Amino acid sequence: MKVVLIQPPVRDFYDTEIRLQPIGLCYLKATVKIHLPETDVIIKDYHAGYGRKTVPLPDELAYLKEYYPVADKSPFSLFYQYYHFGASFDLIKAELRDLKPDLVGISSLFTPYYREALETAQLIKDSMNVPIVMGGPHVSEAPESVLSSPAVDYVICGEGEKPFVELIRHLRERGALQDIPGLGYKKDGTFHFNPVQDNYSIGRLPFPDLSDSPPARYHIAGKPLAFMITSRGCPHRCSFCSVNITFGNTHRRRSVNDIIEEIKQRYREGYGVIDFEDDNLTYHKDDFRELCRRLIKIFPGREMEFVAMNGISYMSLDEDLLELMFRAGFSRLNLALVSADTSVRRKMQRPHTLDSYSGIVNKAFQIGFKIISYQILGLPDECLKSMVQTLACNARLPVLLGASPFYRSPKAPLSQGLHFSKKDYIRARLSALAVETDSFSREDIYTLFASTRIINFLKGLSLPESSNLNELLHHTWTEERLRIGMELLKDLIYGGALYFWTSQGKVVNKKFRTDLFLNLIREAGFITCQNGKRIDIAL
Repeated sequence: MKVVLIQPPVRDFYDTEIRLQPIGLCYLKATVKIHLPETDVIIKDYHAGYGRKTVPLPDELAYLKEYYPVADKSPFSLFYQYYHFGASFDLIKAELRDLKPDLVGISSLFTPYYREALETAQLIKDSMNVPIVMGGPHVSEAPESVLSSPAVDYVICGEGEKPFVELIRHLRERGALQDIPGLGYKKDGTFHFNPVQDNYSIGRLPFPDLSDSPPARYHIAGKPLAFMITSRGCPHRCSFCSVNITFGNTHRRRSVNDIIEEIKQRYREGYGVIDFEDDNLTYHKDDFRELCRRLIKIFPGREMEFVAMNGISYMSLDEDLLELMFRAGFSRLNLALVSADTSVRRKMQRPHTLDSYSGIVNKAFQIGFKIISYQILGLPDECLKSMVQTLACNARLPVLLGASPFYRSPKAPLSQGLHFSKKDYIRARLSALAVETDSFSREDIYTLFASTRIINFLKGLSLPESSNLNELLHHTWTEERLRIGMELLKDLIYGGALYFWTSQGKVVNKKFRTDLFLNLIREAGFITCQNGKRIDIAL
C-alpha cells in the first residue's frame, strides 16, 4: 500500500520560511513504518522550496487595501502583495497522478490556510479515485469545515499517530470505522466523529522520519535546521490559545536520554541547528537542566545551535538555567510577555509577573542572548492604554518587539460561544487586523503594529554610546537604510505624518495615528538598543 502525505501551499502576505519542516507528517511516517512496515509512505512538502507568486487578495481581506496600499520599501514596511507560497496546484496534481497513491493525507495546520488544503484535496479527487484524510490543528478545532468538502473522506482530530495507523489498517482489512479513535467520517449523509482517545505514549513514539526532508531544504542563517519536540501539551490554559484542543490537557515529556539520542542522530545527518517546537519547553526545569548539562559535554565547542522559535515561558527560567542554556548552544530567546497589565494577564490565565519578566530579560542580556519579546495587540479584554504601557515597557528593555495583532482561533476559550463563518476562518491571521472593540479601532492596532517596526529600527542601531533621539535625527547617515529611516522618522516627529517610501516617491500613510505613536514613545521615555545603549526621548 502506498500512502502520500502532503504539506500544502499557503497564501498570505508573508511566509515564515525557517519554520516549514513538516514534523507532524514525519512523525506519521515513522510511526507507520513501525506498526505497518509493509506500507510505503512518501512525504511531499509542497510548501517549502517552491518560491512564491503573486495572487489576488481574497474578498474576505479586501478591506486591507487601505492599510497596505503601496509597496513600501522603508525600514518600517509591513505588507503589500498577497502571495501563493509553494508549488502550483497543477504541479501537485501531476505528481500525485504519477505517484498513484492508495491513500492521501493532507495537513491543515493553520485555520486561515484551510482553503488551500481543501483545494489540494479537490484537485487530487478530481483526477483519481483515492481516499483522502485530513488532520492537523485546524481539523481538531473545526472538523466540520473540512469534512463538509466532497473531496475529504476522513478527518483525524487530536494527535494523529494512532488514528492514522488504525485508518490504514481499516482500509486494508475493512475493520469498523467507529473503532478508530478521533476519526471523523461520513455515513448515510451525516457526519460521525469518534471520541478522541489517548495516543501512543510519547515515550513510544519513534523519532520523526526526515528522509523526505533533506537538510539542505530547511535552514536558518545558512545552517541546516531540524525541528524537534521534547514534550507535548502545555500545563497552562491561556484563554487565547487552543493548543489543548489538539494535544489534550496533559503535559507529557520525553526522557532526556531519548532527546539526546535524537539530537546525536540529527548531528550525524548533517543538521546544525535544532528548533525545539514545544509549547512549554522549560516547564520541567530539572529535566531541562540535565539536558543542557549533557549537551555541554557532547558539544563543548557549541557545534550545534539550539533555538526555541515557538517561545519560552519566562516563568520557568532562572539565572542558573539561562547560564546553562547559553553554554549548551542557545543564543536567542523568544519570550512571551503578552501584556504588562496585571489584570489582563489574570483574565488571559497567564500566571506571570512583570518583575520576574524584567529580571529574566536583564539577566539574559548580560549573558549574551539576543531576545525577542512577544506581545499580543488587541486582546478583547485589553484597553489601548494597557497596550501602550506594554510596548513602552519593552521599548525600555534590550529586546526586539515581536508584537502580533490578535486573531481569534475557533476553539480557544476566548472564542467560546462565537460562530465562525468562512470569512472568520480566512481572517484568523495577524495580518488581517480582524478584531476591533469599543476600546480600540483597527487604526489603533495598525498604528501600534507599525510603531513596533519603527522602535525596532531604532533598537537595531549600533550606537557606540547612549544618545537622544533629536541628535540621531540630525545626524548625517550615509548607509541608505539608515538614511531613509531617519528621514521618515524626522517627517513623522517634526512634520506629523508617516510616509511610505516607494519607487515613485513618498506617499502619506493615511491610517497611521501620529498622536498614538508620540504617546507611545513619550510613555517609554527612552529606548534601549539591542547592544544596551540608550536613546532618550525628549519631545
